[in-house]
Amino acid sequence: MNDHPIRLPWVGPRYDETRILIMGESHHCDPADEFSYDLTLRTVRDAQKGMLQSSFFDDIKDAILGDASEGTSSEEFWNRFAFANFCQGAVIREEGMPLSDASTQMLQAGEQALPTILSLLKPRKLLLFSKRAWRYTHNLPAITRHEPEKSVPCPDGKLAETYFYASDELSFAVSCIALYHPSAWTKFHQNASYWHPVIQTFLTDSTRSRH
Repeated sequence: MNDHPIRLPWVGPRYDETRILIMGESHHCDPADEFSYDLTLRTVRDAQKGMLQSSFFDDIKDAILGDASEGTSSEEFWNRFAFANFCQGAVIREEGMPLSDASTQMLQAGEQALPTILSLLKPRKLLLFSKRAWRYTHNLPAITRHEPEKSVPCPDGKLAETYFYASDELSFAVSCIALYHPSAWTKFHQNASYWHPVIQTFLTDSTRSRH
């Protein structure tokens, strides 16, 4: 079904306790890592050790755990979740140049790859931290059942969209929520505290789980 390369996702040793998949938009890497299948694994391991310059993984941890984040190590946190990026390709860092966004082609390839990732990991909930990628989730291949679910209210009265997908062929059923990428939070006057109640409502609402 899918002719795009799948980078190995991070699957924490305690993932089965939550079956929550956290998804970013794309990797930014040096040219030597452009085609590395283990890039995601190495990135999350570096995040567990506090070795990344980016605050992306810490921001997500704070948004999910809220006040409990301070007392929870990054290693303990990421051991309970799976992580993958929506785009399977990587944005190459060019010395002296600002970071680029993932291309349309990369997002389209991610759309084709997502059902394979869901089939492999079989999450019950998907937290997608990219509104750009969310726009590419509405025509997924191999889907047999799908429908919008009740949106989750945000602290400022806005709504976070949610959606349900299932595939009989690939044996998965998952509820998804669209969240802004942490790099955009400042632009929209958001932070981890803004997203924490939204995420907790989504994760704890049993009516959204259809397994």
